[in-house]
Amino acid sequence: MDTDTDTGTETRDQRERSEASRERARKQRRLSAITGLATRLTLGRTTPLRGAGALAVPEYRNFWLASIVSNVGSWMQYVAQGWLILELTDSAFYLGLVGLMRAVPALSITLFGGVLADRLDRRKVLLVTQASAGMLALALGLLDAFGIVAIWHILLIAFLSAVVMAIDNPTRQALVPDLVGKENIPSAVGLNSAAWNGAAVVGPALAGLLVAAIGTAGAFLLNGVSYLAVLAVVYRMPAQPPKGDMRESILQNLVAGLRYIRSDRRIWGLMLAISVPTFFGRPYLQFMPVFAQNVLRVGAGGYGALMAVNGIGALIGAVAVAPLGGSRRKGALLLVVTALFGASLLLFTGSRWLAVSIPLLMVIGATQTLNMGLTNTLLQLTVPGDMRGRVMSAYTLIPMGLMPLGQMVTGSVGARITVPLAVAIGAGVVLAFAVAASRLLPAVRKMP
Repeated sequence: MDTDTDTGTETRDQRERSEASRERARKQRRLSAITGLATRLTLGRTTPLRGAGALAVPEYRNFWLASIVSNVGSWMQYVAQGWLILELTDSAFYLGLVGLMRAVPALSITLFGGVLADRLDRRKVLLVTQASAGMLALALGLLDAFGIVAIWHILLIAFLSAVVMAIDNPTRQALVPDLVGKENIPSAVGLNSAAWNGAAVVGPALAGLLVAAIGTAGAFLLNGVSYLAVLAVVYRMPAQPPKGDMRESILQNLVAGLRYIRSDRRIWGLMLAISVPTFFGRPYLQFMPVFAQNVLRVGAGGYGALMAVNGIGALIGAVAVAPLGGSRRKGALLLVVTALFGASLLLFTGSRWLAVSIPLLMVIGATQTLNMGLTNTLLQLTVPGDMRGRVMSAYTLIPMGLMPLGQMVTGSVGARITVPLAVAIGAGVVLAFAVAASRLLPAVRKMP
């Protein structure tokens, strides 16, 4: 009798274990299906993907999701900051000056940030930079909330934030291939771009609502809190051993990286192909408050909507990065989308009707994102691992340094000849460069 009872109990236990095992298997299949679908949608493919792309890597998947949260906060601050500057000063010059405050540390520190990314544990570097960026956002929010914020506060915090990002961005760029492997680089580049530009749809819309409802301080405070998501994920990541040559000094590492860039026509050609659109074209985004208020006359809510539309276009471009990154003519395609960016921006500056401006903004957002994404993909696929931090620091220096510097130039010129005309001149330069680059940069045009 005892034996029968034991046998019955054992049978029930086996059934329960078997059922639990089947349930775990079902959950794993559902997770794999969801991950595969998300990756296929991001890559624009419908065929099965080996390993489900970069999202199949748990560390990267968690990092990507946390980045979306943080990026929404960053876009909220970007939009709210522009509106606050315009409220405090009513001057396009100060919109450009805040760009200069970001450009100075970006131009002077970013290359050293790339050296640190190769010499230090990239995980620990990100912990420090993300915590610092969050505290600066909270400081700006508290100053605004208590009604004591002044333009010099905004300029100082913009400067300090740029110092932090000059180290954070090359480290982040160099970390991604370590997490996903070379075969998943196009997928990860597209996903990273989608995370940033997807947030560009949500963040500006939320910022527009917050600014209209409770003022700009709420956007700054929420951005500060959003950094906690990335900090929590990075803290749980495994250590990332240094990749660079520790026998050389920091300066020697930096010089070696610059020599490598100069020695490869493909690399410096790619840097030029992104520098011209970044300096002359991309500052348009910083002057969107002027277009919203003085040209299209749509107010704060309309400003948020314009930024969101631009973000939708950028998201479309980001989703297209990965499938286009698998094409055999990525170099030629890069020059084509650059020409489209210049042409659509030129048309936007002449528009005085919202119905015309909205579709043009979508094209602008998509093409400028493709310009960045294709360049990033080509660099990541070309550069060896021990040089990646330094090369990607030069890549990140361009939007971090040249774009704010371009904002300063555009703002100064715009104060004299109107902002739309200043942006139009820059767009014309981008278009002319893209047309000429087919002959000027054959090494880039021929890249597979």
